[in-house]
Amino acid sequence: MTDTDTPTFVKSTWSGGNGGNCVEWAFTPSGVYVRDSKDRFGTELLFTFSVWEDLTAKAGSGAAHDSISHRPGGVGLTGFGGQLFFTHAEWSAFTAGANAGECRSTLHAAS
Repeated sequence: MTDTDTPTFVKSTWSGGNGGNCVEWAFTPSGVYVRDSKDRFGTELLFTFSVWEDLTAKAGSGAAHDSISHRPGGVGLTGFGGQLFFTHAEWSAFTAGANAGECRSTLHAAS
């Protein structure tokens, strides 16, 4: 992240209140950072706002997206910075949040 980015990562409300493993995202002036809550100090992906909006819309509807790869055992997510892998349960919680509008950068964008 850049020095101007001060991320506050959030996760889907569908992830449950037990601190469950999940997709986490943070809106910053540079774009949207994504990480895996299982490894909060590991890989962070960066997406532009427009790519994020497209990605979350397609993830929520189940449509194909260049950054999403369905694999046995889960889903791979590729962005600037590398790749992350999520279980089907983690991805399902994320897509439920996307469908509920929780991932919209227009609602959470940093000022």
